[in-house]
Amino acid sequence: MKTLLSGIFLASTLFVSCSGDEEKKAEVKPVVKKIMEPFRFHKAIEVKPGLTLDIVSWGRGSNSVGGYLILRSDSTHLSYRSEAGELDGKIVDAWDMDLDTDGNPELYIQAKGEGKGSYLNMYIYEYSEGGSNQQIRFPELSSSLKEGYQGNDSVYIKEGKLMREFPVYNKNDSTGTATGDRRKVEYTLRNNSLQFKEIKEETEVEAKKP
Repeated sequence: MKTLLSGIFLASTLFVSCSGDEEKKAEVKPVVKKIMEPFRFHKAIEVKPGLTLDIVSWGRGSNSVGGYLILRSDSTHLSYRSEAGELDGKIVDAWDMDLDTDGNPELYIQAKGEGKGSYLNMYIYEYSEGGSNQQIRFPELSSSLKEGYQGNDSVYIKEGKLMREFPVYNKNDSTGTATGDRRKVEYTLRNNSLQFKEIKEETEVEAKKP
């Protein structure tokens, strides 16, 4: 009987010990892969099997400026090309989409400045099937949309459309206090030219109007 109880106690101890180990393993955070200097950002985008775009940023010294590089690897046709440019700010994200649905995907690189006035910068390229590219200019905001604008933009895709949203600040307040309002802008692409319009949400009162 004593031997049996000892065995049960030992098995219980091992079970608790294993459970504790599993809990500890679950708490271990994945190691973030660090990029070697002077590189700051890297993202690989698989446009389709055999076709990958690697987006890289680099620079030494100031983090507010640098350079970006787009590496196009077409392993199916053994074609490898690159495109480089100067970078204002640091890259936040990069993605591909076909905004004008013409069959040629665009590459979007989103960057923002440092500190106060972290304004949005976008670097956009459309790639043809053969690998050539054309840069698409990201238009500046109109004077009415710029009123009270101090950066801190959010960029996202909604129902296949490129959207931009940012807070509105009190232009008469030197401390840069936000008013609580936000502006939303929708972008469309035609003939490799970006157009935009402000999207105004209906208020509760307007929605109830017949």
